[in-house]
Amino acid sequence: MIISRETITLIHTDTHIAGIPEAELLGALTDEEKECADRFRFDNDRQNFVLRRGLLRQLLGETLGIAPSHICFSATESGKPFVAVPENAGVGFNLSHSGRQIVYAFSKHSVMGIDIERIRTVDDIDLLARKYFSAEEYAIIINLPSWEKNKAFIRIWSIKEALIKASGCPLEHGLAAFDVATQYRMNRFLVPFGHERPLTCITPVFDYICGFATALAIQLDASEPLDLRRYSLQNGEYIEL
Repeated sequence: MIISRETITLIHTDTHIAGIPEAELLGALTDEEKECADRFRFDNDRQNFVLRRGLLRQLLGETLGIAPSHICFSATESGKPFVAVPENAGVGFNLSHSGRQIVYAFSKHSVMGIDIERIRTVDDIDLLARKYFSAEEYAIIINLPSWEKNKAFIRIWSIKEALIKASGCPLEHGLAAFDVATQYRMNRFLVPFGHERPLTCITPVFDYICGFATALAIQLDASEPLDLRRYSLQNGEYIEL
């Protein structure tokens, strides 16, 4: 069993190397999800959807001791998904994808978010930073040389996305709710979260994924150590990193 309720389990795969037969993944999906997959116009998009959702169901089904297709998901008011059936599953999850890359996070904590973003050329980068970032974050971006701007922008964006997903804040409010200007170059730091315990942020989550920024945000119990287990799914095998 890959997922443990006692640790935070992080999994990465590339759709080209996952190595799980599509027929097996389809067997984990509900009829509604299969119909959704069939509506994709391009094969790559359909295959990516089947892998993302099928793998999620496989992992949760093994952990919860239930047929993957019998798991029911629901979502909070802000759209954050969670396991509704079986009730009181005791396992929180979050996932993110960018191109062929998929990352998952599992733990007993529901206040958790993970994000992956491809580092790319961003049009109107100064305008976007001014609109969505804090004044301090914006100052960082506009004062960087052009060759560094995109990487810094995507790194900050990925961190803020993970924080938004963890907290459940709506996107339009969440980007401004968290300021990471002083910490975005750190690998691990705390971010205040209202009157709640601070969120622990880890970045990068998978430092071997070239050309991508990754971040995890999670709210731990008081004095709880950060216990991470990372895996890469390659050719049907989960390799612990």
